[in-house]
Amino acid sequence: MVREDLVLALQLITQRMRNVRRIQFVVDFLFAYVLLRVAFSGLQLTIFAVSFTRGRAVAVAFLLALIAVALNYIRRNYRHNGQRVVSALGQRLSQQELWLVQQFQRY
Repeated sequence: MVREDLVLALQLITQRMRNVRRIQFVVDFLFAYVLLRVAFSGLQLTIFAVSFTRGRAVAVAFLLALIAVALNYIRRNYRHNGQRVVSALGQRLSQQELWLVQQFQRY
């Protein structure tokens, strides 16, 4: 690949990792919220103005946990692909490329 293509690929991977991280934060928050509501409520509970039975709320928590695991695998895949792109860029990096690699390593 041409160097510009590698830089563009790294930019896209970094942006996607950032977006997946944001989504994962929201899903993790919802998971914790639902678990706390299940733990401290009776048989009938309300989550975001929607009534659930305890069993259905546990099912929602389980589905949120599955989504969180899937997002974790997606981030891991992006991280591996990004590391391959960084290694393909080589050791001699311009300032912009170095900044982009640092941004990638941040996520």
